[in-house]
Amino acid sequence: MIIPLIFVAIGLSMIFNETIKSKISSKVKEASKNGLENITATFAGQKVNKDCEEFKGANLDAVFGSVSLDLRKAEISKEAVIKASSIFGGIEIFVPQNVNVKVKSTPIFGGVTNKSLTNKDNDTTLYIEAFCMFGGVDIK
Repeated sequence: MIIPLIFVAIGLSMIFNETIKSKISSKVKEASKNGLENITATFAGQKVNKDCEEFKGANLDAVFGSVSLDLRKAEISKEAVIKASSIFGGIEIFVPQNVNVKVKSTPIFGGVTNKSLTNKDNDTTLYIEAFCMFGGVDIK
């Protein structure tokens, strides 16, 4: 009796997890239509600071390199979107303390870590869709 219940629990978690992830995917697709800033590092490093600038979103690509995006002093109005791809590389995203972060990730021999703090009093949200292959994305 326990084994079928375990399979039912796994199935329900997959269904409800996918509805959350589909919301993030739809936000990323919607923002991509409006155009996102492209930040790419191939066999190199790229450090970008968005001090006192309005930030709506970005595409971050790291292939055998690293990208560091600092948004701690950026102006994020209500929502912003980041699409991050790390292939044999690394991406660091520094977010402000007053922003909620929602992550959808597809890791293949890599991973995404979200060390940001959740602020339930604020309605500003940063949606991050990450793909990692032998690389990683760190959200701090």
